[in-house]
Amino acid sequence: MSRDEKESPRPVLLGLLMSEPRHGYELYQELSADLGRVWQVGLSQAYAQLKHLEEAGLVTSQVEPQEGRPARKVYHLTPEGRALFLEWVGQPVPYLRHIRVEFLARLYFYRRLALDGFDELVEKQKDVCRKQIARFARLADEAEDDFRRLVLEFRVGQLDAVIAWLDRCVEVG
Repeated sequence: MSRDEKESPRPVLLGLLMSEPRHGYELYQELSADLGRVWQVGLSQAYAQLKHLEEAGLVTSQVEPQEGRPARKVYHLTPEGRALFLEWVGQPVPYLRHIRVEFLARLYFYRRLALDGFDELVEKQKDVCRKQIARFARLADEAEDDFRRLVLEFRVGQLDAVIAWLDRCVEVG
């Protein structure tokens, strides 16, 4: 998945289609209701992302007529879309700043879809955090001024807290 795809709501839209086909506004409503505090997406952005997913062959759509209302597009996940989502959901996030959005979205889907492998994802994420802790601790030891050292120590503290929280995620299930 490219950098742009990692930062876009595309994998989240794919995940919402894992259980059943839905029309665009229904996907937007579910995303807003369930993940709105984590991943904020406007309605026009959601439709633009669905168009990109369809152009990439990750979803297909069919137009369904509605009595007394305009027809609507119902989106279906393709096997390629399913594979891409499963690849995305199983990968740890590379940076601390992505925990708040991307990792929480992954946590949501593991729980919502009852996916196997969450403990493995957590271990991979903890490994990423431990490597970052080692790097920041080394840089703090080498820091030439107190401010830089304090900033790096702060980052180490954040990562320690994330590891503790990841352990909590496994406890909760």
